[in-house]
Amino acid sequence: MNEGQTAILLALTFLLVFTATYTCRFLTSPTTPGRPVQVDITPGQSAWEISNTLEKHRIITDASMFMALSIIMGKATHLQAGAYAFEGNHFPLEVINILFKGKTLRYRITIPEGSNIYRIGEIISATGLLTKKQFIRSASSHEIMTFFRVDAPSMEGYLYPDTYFLALHMTPLEIMAKMLDRLNRAYTPDMEQQARKLGLSKREILTLASIIEKEAVVGAEKPLISSVFHNRLASRMPLQSDPTAIYGLDDFSGNIQPEHLLRDSPYNTYRHRGLPPGPICNPGIQSIIAALWPAKSNYLYFVSRGDGTHSFSSSLSEHNRAISKNFRSEKHAEFPKVKRPSLR
Repeated sequence: MNEGQTAILLALTFLLVFTATYTCRFLTSPTTPGRPVQVDITPGQSAWEISNTLEKHRIITDASMFMALSIIMGKATHLQAGAYAFEGNHFPLEVINILFKGKTLRYRITIPEGSNIYRIGEIISATGLLTKKQFIRSASSHEIMTFFRVDAPSMEGYLYPDTYFLALHMTPLEIMAKMLDRLNRAYTPDMEQQARKLGLSKREILTLASIIEKEAVVGAEKPLISSVFHNRLASRMPLQSDPTAIYGLDDFSGNIQPEHLLRDSPYNTYRHRGLPPGPICNPGIQSIIAALWPAKSNYLYFVSRGDGTHSFSSSLSEHNRAISKNFRSEKHAEFPKVKRPSLR
């Protein structure tokens, strides 16, 4: 071996040793940002752009090495978009796996039973992902209804109340898809069969369940309240449910006034006989079950006792006596006696 070949061999050996040493140090040296860092990876960003973004935020120390490592691992083209939170020590292999598996920063929201699309819009807007207006507009869009094959005026009633984890860049459609999927899994084939026995569609069951959800305070009363509405529907009596009269009023103060009961709305069951055109809120599973399996009763009326429970009656005279009894004391003086409008 001549001197030239020896020099080349030594140079290659040095390069290999240097590369191996540098790679080993890169792989075994965690980065520790001085504070929690959020990194946003947008859809369409290349692995090289992602590597540079990570280096800029000091999540990694060398963008080129990170890029080479992700290529060798076969993950360079599978790094997922989203918002990522990095805090504490992170090794390069950890960072690659976090991006590869899409372990994004998630926003936890809880939708209470009985929430309508206006309230859901407020809950989502608090995360900063969307505005309330954007969500309501999408939830009321005919195109969205067509996409989901929902036969209703809006997505009201189909957004199952539960806890959800949302990621950055999620669209209203993606958020509603999660909620609708949860409903479809909760609404079992047995429920579909029972709805057919009752001669009601899924939309009608959800509509009735939404009224029960708004009327009931004590869960144990839901089947009885359901029986009242089933009996009224069978007798072709108007449902006369107060919550239906105020549906759609985004600025409702919480106190139902006589003018609310006279309000000309297709949802107002004081003005229109039968079920409203769609749900007035998003009911929980207990209300859906109550709508499908009502208690057996002859009740046609119920009135609040003022403590969350109700008095149930089979006749108007009995109902009027219950009203007098329940509202006689000063305790219930805040409940006004409102004349209920009749159907024309």
